[in-house]
Amino acid sequence: MPNSVFQSQLEDKEALEGLLNTEMPPLESVGFEGKAGAAMGLEEAVERVRSGKTDLRDPRPEEAIVMLRGFPSLLIRNGTYANPDNPVWRDRLDPFRAPINHVIANTGRVDLVGHPDNKWVGTAWRVNETSFITNRHVAEIFAKATRRGHGIQSGVKVFIDLAEEHDSDEVLEHLISSITHIEEKSAGGIDMAVLKLSPSGADIAGDPIDLALDSRMPDFIGVTGYPARDWRNPEDAMNRYFGGVFNKKRFAPGNIMNANHAAQVFTHNCTTLGGNSGSVVCDIETGCAIGLHFAGSAQDQNYAVKATALADVLRSRSVGFSECRAAAGGDAGEERRRRRSADDFADRDGYDPAFLGTGSLLVPVPQLNICQKPRLAQLSTGEELLNYRHFSVALNKDRRLAFYCAANIDGDDLRRPRRKNSFHLDPRVAEEHQAGEDLYSRNDFDRGHLIRRLDPTWGTKEDAEQANVDSMFFPNIAPQHKRLNQKIWLDLEDHILDRTDARDARISVFVGCIFGENDPPQQRTGIRVPMAFWKIAASVGRETRGRSNRRVLQTQAFVMSQADFVKPGDLEIIFGDGFETFQITVEELERLTGLDFHVMRDADTFGLPPEMRRERIADAATAETPFMSTGDVMKPLGSVDDIVL
Repeated sequence: MPNSVFQSQLEDKEALEGLLNTEMPPLESVGFEGKAGAAMGLEEAVERVRSGKTDLRDPRPEEAIVMLRGFPSLLIRNGTYANPDNPVWRDRLDPFRAPINHVIANTGRVDLVGHPDNKWVGTAWRVNETSFITNRHVAEIFAKATRRGHGIQSGVKVFIDLAEEHDSDEVLEHLISSITHIEEKSAGGIDMAVLKLSPSGADIAGDPIDLALDSRMPDFIGVTGYPARDWRNPEDAMNRYFGGVFNKKRFAPGNIMNANHAAQVFTHNCTTLGGNSGSVVCDIETGCAIGLHFAGSAQDQNYAVKATALADVLRSRSVGFSECRAAAGGDAGEERRRRRSADDFADRDGYDPAFLGTGSLLVPVPQLNICQKPRLAQLSTGEELLNYRHFSVALNKDRRLAFYCAANIDGDDLRRPRRKNSFHLDPRVAEEHQAGEDLYSRNDFDRGHLIRRLDPTWGTKEDAEQANVDSMFFPNIAPQHKRLNQKIWLDLEDHILDRTDARDARISVFVGCIFGENDPPQQRTGIRVPMAFWKIAASVGRETRGRSNRRVLQTQAFVMSQADFVKPGDLEIIFGDGFETFQITVEELERLTGLDFHVMRDADTFGLPPEMRRERIADAATAETPFMSTGDVMKPLGSVDDIVL
């Protein structure tokens, strides 16, 4: 017999409304299965369990509404979930919007072209740069058996669409080239399949979803997927939760019900429907995958494969994945819960002007002009720069974004610590002087690092980890449109480091926003979004004169525009073409930003050294191929190989 708690939940709808704020007990299975099961009464369901007609150990591949009230399925718009109506859920989810958004960005709909019966068949999520996980029963719809395993049916194309949001026509399709593996049900395998992206589609920005392999089950979880109308569930509950909107990306929060339903399976109560097959089940605090959703029984429980079982299959098939380093209760969880104060940054070294050398190799930070200085956000100590590990930030308190960030990069001593999912305000600066989470919710803007996350992560392991965490503070973040192609922009430092002498494998990098008077405001915050960003890389070159070989400073400047994607005034998406990244003279960049780059201007490999400027301009009229005319201040970059070094 089911316990009295479960009986009251089914028989008394008013009791269900209070479940959101109560501890969820494990519930015994009752077995609502199939079309008739959706309307089945409690007594009949219990009788089916007693008679053995319901196999509780082998749930059917169905998805279900478990709780009739209180557990919403939230529509995704602009890469984030809509705020829940219930304030309890709002308070629970809001602190973890960033890790939840990361999961959302890596989850897609499995679309089919050329299939005789289906246009889409479920959900999949990215586990490494080129691989997606879904269910066996999803993959079998478009798979065919081959001598080596499984292939895709002839005439059928499979895509993973990372968009398919409500009220949006945006498509982010990535072609699947092959089926890496399908677990065989007859051999007792879990309901899991692995799909491989085609090389042309393997360019998705950002990190994949990590697997949480510790034994801890989180207090609150979420399922991201594409629920479809499903007759196996009560119609009134579907109408209440979904409002007639189906087949679109959603995030459904909930709880673990039975953490050890079986050796490889746990159960949960997140609201799902058919179409959620293959959805990721995540820890909302970390954004790490704790399981793969695969089945459910209406008003009973949903089923998911544990992440540890997924990892075993991935290892056996040599499919790479990353283990979650941010599980609550670990180092990152303690860091997140620990209250930050200005004292935490007392030991930060910040940017070092003498990093490349002294004398002519000394590179001070840019100098603000007379109009910019009053807008500089000062620390409570009176300092003008926010110092972090190996980099510093000059913050524009009016625009709430960085005038510039300056970093030192040691190419011979770089480390690659795992990404920290949480972004933070800096406690040394007033909150109203820095742009926080509100700027990035419910719109098309990503939290774009100005100083790349891995640029300052060098030195000892402790220093690298500290720099990794420091890079996630909002003064180092700026709004960058999610469709902005940043490949060249992100490759600049690596490209320049690759071309430095092994004895001088160091560079200093300066990055900032180009603030314009006509930059469009983000309506909810009033923060004006910059339409372009700039970067300067300073390194050491070697100049040979006769028998001497001396070290000289050399610099390159770049700008990246997102104006093609943003319509001034209301931040609506528009589509333009043209280049997004340019090499620019440092002298022209001074005009655009109002900053004084001093020695960097004279070391520009794309511009003219001051002693040559007058001579070259005078000779330009008669020279057949002048080095550079006065109008050659900006060059579009098709790739990093176009950079003038």
